[in-house]
Amino acid sequence: MKKDFVMPVIVLAIISLIMSGALAFVNKVTYPIIAEAAIERAEYAMREIIPQADSFVPLETDGFPYSVKEAYATTNESGFIFIVTTHGYGGDMTIICGIDPSGIIIKSLTLAHTETKGISDPVFNMQPEYIGKDVNLSGIDAISGATITSNAYKNAILDAFSAFEIIK
Repeated sequence: MKKDFVMPVIVLAIISLIMSGALAFVNKVTYPIIAEAAIERAEYAMREIIPQADSFVPLETDGFPYSVKEAYATTNESGFIFIVTTHGYGGDMTIICGIDPSGIIIKSLTLAHTETKGISDPVFNMQPEYIGKDVNLSGIDAISGATITSNAYKNAILDAFSAFEIIK
């Protein structure tokens, strides 16, 4: 009776140990590859925002709004990149925004979001409307039906401008 109880527990423990080791090995092998791919995606997005940039130098984010997760300056002084994470209706949105040295938006893009597809699409389709705007964002209004998402996007851009003012 005792053998019928102990043996399956030992077998399950051995299987668990083997699987844990296999998962740890796979993680060790794939982590550098995944990290490198993330860096390449970020570099690609930054180049899409400011294509004339020579390269990007990370900036300290101390004193920036909490939502500004990363900031970069171009080495040829063609602008700044801000990566901002904000909370919309469906969850977090990560937005990348490029601002030129005079305080004008070069371009903004959404890197990731969990907003409701279809309803929030107009917010992400209006990203070109931000190009050429200054901190006043005149003419940018909330989208009816996606007010929370559009206000969150606009606030993320405003946080990028707040960070810009700090480094300017």
